[in-house]
Amino acid sequence: MAGPSSSAPPIPAAELDVSVWRAIAGASVQIPSLNSYVYYFPQGHLEHFSSSAFLQNSSFTLSRPMILCQVLSVRFLCNLNDQVFVRLILQPLEQRHMDNRNHDDNNQNDVVSFAKVLTPSDANNGGGFSVPRFCAELIFPELDFTAEPPVQNLILKDTFNNAWEFRHIYRGTPRRHLLTTGWSKFVNAKHLVAGDSVVFMKKRSTNELFIGVRRASRFGGYDGQDVGEAIQNAERGMPFEVVYYPRFGLPDFVVKAEMVEEALRMHWSVGMRVRMAVETDELPRKTWFQGTVAVAHGGPWFGSPWRMLQVTWDEPESLLNVNRVSPWQVEYVRPTPLLDSIVPAPKRSRLLQNPTMLPTAEHLNMGVFNNAPLSADMQGARRGHILTPGTSSANNELRTMGIERDQRTTVSTVLSVGSPYPDNLSASSSSVHFCGTDLRLSQPGYSSSTKVGSSSFQLFGKVIQTSES
Repeated sequence: MAGPSSSAPPIPAAELDVSVWRAIAGASVQIPSLNSYVYYFPQGHLEHFSSSAFLQNSSFTLSRPMILCQVLSVRFLCNLNDQVFVRLILQPLEQRHMDNRNHDDNNQNDVVSFAKVLTPSDANNGGGFSVPRFCAELIFPELDFTAEPPVQNLILKDTFNNAWEFRHIYRGTPRRHLLTTGWSKFVNAKHLVAGDSVVFMKKRSTNELFIGVRRASRFGGYDGQDVGEAIQNAERGMPFEVVYYPRFGLPDFVVKAEMVEEALRMHWSVGMRVRMAVETDELPRKTWFQGTVAVAHGGPWFGSPWRMLQVTWDEPESLLNVNRVSPWQVEYVRPTPLLDSIVPAPKRSRLLQNPTMLPTAEHLNMGVFNNAPLSADMQGARRGHILTPGTSSANNELRTMGIERDQRTTVSTVLSVGSPYPDNLSASSSSVHFCGTDLRLSQPGYSSSTKVGSSSFQLFGKVIQTSES
């Protein structure tokens, strides 16, 4: 069969197999499991939809920088443009049971995949598709290389379960894998252009083949009015729905509770070395980038951990517009003792963009942090005075996170919703007001003598103590 049937009526959204959805979305996208605990960040939600005309003319009043929730429903979907998205229903909570743990789906590794960014030649509706050799060997059935030429017909299903037939041939000088007959029809039907990506997938358990699409502009049609409703319901403690389209360059705004809490146990300070895993377009492969924390408690949302770290990357040209990150996006790199240079370095592991954090410390009471207001040090910010209560117990807990309570009467501030790029947020007519107990984060010049930790190692029979600050 050359293409899908056109007799069936259009479907607004299709349910996808979870493992296929994850392969198309990319390994860096982390979707929480049903009944798990998460933190919802309204700031991140607004970043994803900052181009909405509705949001550019709206303002919201919130009292918390992040909202603890439980996941009541998860639906993995795909829209008519072949863009994958997820619908989550979240229930705001005051606290959670510590024995509840997030569990990933058992079938998420059932699919192997390979993604290729389309070249102008690939996207030419009159040509064929050049298949990387690794993709052909990983995904497609083995060719009969005794035949001349080696050729086979492949049936791949798209996200709407439509079957597409392609002719796979191995020819040319030098010889290479090509998809010929059927490819032009697929390009025309999916409106593919150079820069889009095609994802080839094979389900291990059944050997079924699938094909998916990642648009160069990965954003679906979603009404900003629904974003405003979600934020308002979250503030009222009512169940609310979140529609999330994965986008490169913008982090998840619904994050597993354990990851957030573990990251906030670290006393972040200027000069700390960190690393972050970034997904590549080709294959589910990660590249690690290292950098140094330049500002430990900054960002456009003052008082919130969202993008509170400003990092100077060792290779800045590779991470454009990613200067501000949240603590759970990076991994702390412990200083290496000089004597370690005589020991071979261990092989670097490939982790997800949200890697496993440091070992668990004592439980952090996030209830104090949930009452923190946000402010934005941004162009066009408006200020108004609010009375700030304070308690010694709250102060002690906040100091464990490197946060200092300002006892002065402080301000409620406004975040402008503008550019979709994290480091180029600009003022607009949209704003978000935060009020309540004000939190002051320790500035770079603030004295912080807290030790990150200590360790020891044995060398030639002697135990050597090392301390890290």
